[in-house]
Amino acid sequence: MKKFALLLSLLTLTFVSCEGPMGPPGPPGEPGDGLVWKILPYTVYDKDWKLSGRAGELNSYYWYEFQESELTRFACEKGNVFGYRWLDKDTQTPLGQVVVIGESDNFGNEFLFSEVYSFSFRPGYITFYVDYSDFETSVRPNTCEFRIVLNY
Repeated sequence: MKKFALLLSLLTLTFVSCEGPMGPPGPPGEPGDGLVWKILPYTVYDKDWKLSGRAGELNSYYWYEFQESELTRFACEKGNVFGYRWLDKDTQTPLGQVVVIGESDNFGNEFLFSEVYSFSFRPGYITFYVDYSDFETSVRPNTCEFRIVLNY
């Protein structure tokens, strides 16, 4: 009896389920309906870093800003922005990267500090930052390569 009921169900589904003609196309999609990926490379050369404040002053830091048309209001408000710094040609690290450094001078004095690499963005612009924990901003940061991954 169970086999008969199963056979009857399969036959019913076979005859009832059929395909008809294709319907009309749907309305056009809105921005953000499909995922868009953008990979944006940036290089800040050592000579281009701008100092906020005076060298060695408390709360001084370095920054550099790029204009970026890909950072639309929609992408900034509804999307995701991920930042990375290239350490070498094969290795990258996510931004707010903290680099802890220990150095010594010719007299055996030790200097301990950290560098923090970060970024911010707003429609049309992206800004990279370098902060030193000891505010020793009389020395410019080296040339840095960054990569921003944008999806919306």
